[in-house]
Amino acid sequence: MPPGVAAGAPAYAPYYEPVPQPKKSSAVPIVVILILVIVGGLFVVGIIAAIAIPSFLRARVSANETAALGTLQTVVSAEVTWAQTHDGRYAPPACLGDPASCADPQTPALLMKDIAGLGPRNGYVFGFLLRPSATENASDAGTAEGAAETVTEPGVSPPGAPTDAEVRAQLEQFSTPDTGSTSAPSVPARTPDRWPPTPPDHGGFVFWATPSTPGRTGGRTFCVDETGLVRAYNLDSRWTPPAVDTPRCPETGTATGTPMQ
Repeated sequence: MPPGVAAGAPAYAPYYEPVPQPKKSSAVPIVVILILVIVGGLFVVGIIAAIAIPSFLRARVSANETAALGTLQTVVSAEVTWAQTHDGRYAPPACLGDPASCADPQTPALLMKDIAGLGPRNGYVFGFLLRPSATENASDAGTAEGAAETVTEPGVSPPGAPTDAEVRAQLEQFSTPDTGSTSAPSVPARTPDRWPPTPPDHGGFVFWATPSTPGRTGGRTFCVDETGLVRAYNLDSRWTPPAVDTPRCPETGTATGTPMQ
């Protein structure tokens, strides 16, 4: 008979072993595991960000530069189209966007309003200048010179007039001596015309695009003129925006691709 069983009790009565008390569990391992998971996740996210963010910025800069070149292409094409119907002369973008504002209601708009207004687009800011033709410069200079009158004293030859010796030499050259000869005076040979002839200068334009935040919204500055040749300027290049007295792209840039048309 098992110990602890009273005498006279049935022999088939079950015997139960005492159940040990459960041990108290600690929450420290769970906290440590959670901390390791969080730290490991942040580390992995940091690695992904370090790889993805520069790639995203480069893609953004490349997309902005492509959009800026597209804007230059659009303006050059609009200027060429305008010049074909306006005696080879160019016009500001505002006229190309709204020809009626420039006394030409028959020509359709050649530029969208946001491009014609030279507003910032895709991380770039734009500038535009017209270059006057050589005839316009000459007419301005002639007007300025004509306004000043030359005053000379009586009996004094004006500046630039030939001297008496030069006049006598010319008379002797064309006079025929009394020798009985009837030969005609020699005629200077005619200077042949220049060929091919120099094309007329109708002026030009210069249009450029600069990153609003260099290095973040764009890595290069672009400039184009009436020739259609685009020049690119890196961040470390010397870039001086065109001005009224120098309405041309600086020659420090690098030509990119073929001239735009």
